[in-house]
Amino acid sequence: MAEQLGSSIGKLGFGFIRLPKRADGSLASWAIRYAASLEGVITVLSGMSTLEQVDDNLSYMRDFKPLDKNERAAIEAAQRAIAEVESIPCTACHYCTGGCPMSIPIPEIFAARNRQLVWNQGERAQREYEKAVGAEGAGRASSCIECGQCEAACPQQIPVITWLKDCAEAFE
Repeated sequence: MAEQLGSSIGKLGFGFIRLPKRADGSLASWAIRYAASLEGVITVLSGMSTLEQVDDNLSYMRDFKPLDKNERAAIEAAQRAIAEVESIPCTACHYCTGGCPMSIPIPEIFAARNRQLVWNQGERAQREYEKAVGAEGAGRASSCIECGQCEAACPQQIPVITWLKDCAEAFE
C-alpha cells in the first residue's frame, strides 16, 4: 500500500493509517461513501452541525461515486489495524447510566480507559478517570454492584460489568 498517500485517519500506537488521496475527500466523505457503497444501503444519515459540513456532504453525494477497489482495500486495511487495538467499543450514548443505582459515569470511565489502552496515555487517562468519578454523586468503577441494568441497556452489547472491573483495577 505504498501508493496510498494522503489523509491520516488516525494515529494509534502502531503508526498512521493512510487513505488514498482524493482532491475532494474529507474524512467525513470517506465514512459516508463507505456506508453508501455497502450493498443494500439506500439511505445514509449524516450528523452535521455547520454549514461547511452540509456543503462538504453535498459535494460528494451530489454526483455519488461508490468506493473503488483501491479505496475499499484501504478501508479494509484500516479496519484490520484498528481491530488489533484492544478498546471498549462504547459510543457514549449514556443508555447505561440512567438506571445505574450507583450513578457510575460509565461512558466517561470507558473513555479514560480507552485513552490508556489505545493511545497509551496513562497519566492523562488517570486524570480523566478522577475527574469523571470526582463529580458530585458519581460512583467509582469499583462501586458497581453487578445489577446488570447497564448491560441490558447497552445497544453495543458491551460486557459493562467486566470492563468496569478492568477499569477499577487500572485506575484505583
